[in-house]
Amino acid sequence: MNPKKNKKNVVLFYMDVCFINNNVVPLSKEKQFIFYSNNRPSCVNGTFIMAHLIDNSKGFNAFVSLAQPAWHGLGTVFNEPISVGDALKYGGLDFEVEKLPNIHRLGEVDIISPDSFFTYRKDVNKVLGSKLGKDYVVYQNAQCFDLVDEILQSGKASIETAGSIDGGKKVFVTLKIDQSIKIGGNDIVEQYVLFATSHDGSMAITATPTNVRVVCNNTLTAALSGATGAIRVRHSMNASNRMQEAAKVLKLIVGNTEANTLNYERMRANKIEASQMWDYFGNVFCTPAEIKEMQSGKAGKDVLSTRKQNIINEVLNFANNGVGQDVANEGGLNMWGAYNAVTGYITRKKYSSVDDRANSMLFGAMGRTLYDAGRIALMPDKIQPLRAAKPQIITNFSLN
Repeated sequence: MNPKKNKKNVVLFYMDVCFINNNVVPLSKEKQFIFYSNNRPSCVNGTFIMAHLIDNSKGFNAFVSLAQPAWHGLGTVFNEPISVGDALKYGGLDFEVEKLPNIHRLGEVDIISPDSFFTYRKDVNKVLGSKLGKDYVVYQNAQCFDLVDEILQSGKASIETAGSIDGGKKVFVTLKIDQSIKIGGNDIVEQYVLFATSHDGSMAITATPTNVRVVCNNTLTAALSGATGAIRVRHSMNASNRMQEAAKVLKLIVGNTEANTLNYERMRANKIEASQMWDYFGNVFCTPAEIKEMQSGKAGKDVLSTRKQNIINEVLNFANNGVGQDVANEGGLNMWGAYNAVTGYITRKKYSSVDDRANSMLFGAMGRTLYDAGRIALMPDKIQPLRAAKPQIITNFSLN
């Protein structure tokens, strides 16, 4: 099938530059990556996807998306629902992986290792993982996608993106769930689940939920109180077992929908004053030592670094003027609006480079901050008050 002529109006996009407006939920440091869904960024399990990491081993960019190109502008865009077959072919995932023993060369003698193995792509003869044990089992992409197909057959989700990164070391497919969360009746949060696995031994088959607030494209923490974060999915050749694993993922989605509806509504129902919003931001961004100094009577401008003052000023500015804040704070200031001021700041924060953004969001302060913002917003009784007079850095702040 020729992508430029097929009935699904596939369009190819190739760009050698990218601009990222990302947002992340902290998972384990060793297993994090960000995926982007139709220009809506989200955090998931694995490795950071940057334009130069999208696999091009077959001479085209191994990425497919629905309706519009993703943040990097690379890959194939379908205007009709994406099937598993489409995802495998146009997402560059229709390759096979084989495991072979490592060979140790000692002088003129080659010793085949009984315990050390490597994996490689058979189509391009590219090594993917080189330090694998004898018990490591290779699962082909098509096998891993069998579970995705079970979920698609339920009619409760559709493929939004799929692709391969880092030469095929990691592969993924993003599903958009057909059930959104409605906060206050008109504030919509879309739900996604990303399936990802690796061929280099760095991660198992994993399903990770994430939420995106539609009005402002802020990514929200999905693993809040009562909700489930990433889960490992067991591969099986047996159709009955695959259905059980699919049911487990669907149960996760239902549980998270209920839990996060309650979580977000709890935030929205928690009416706050401007001073309490400042306390919340202080607890999210300031260290316990800084909070203690301000509680002792010191002004924020004398305690916080210029950089941190600027961060809090930007968050405050988003709280006052940011996209979607009028919807979040409908009926008066509340913790939902405060929480989205933090996520809005992190979504739009400027970085010196793509790599700087990746390091900060994945392994640095911003990744942890997004998680903490959701956790703290649900525990208002734990928020430490900043008892000193309102610091100079917010003298001109108003939420009228």
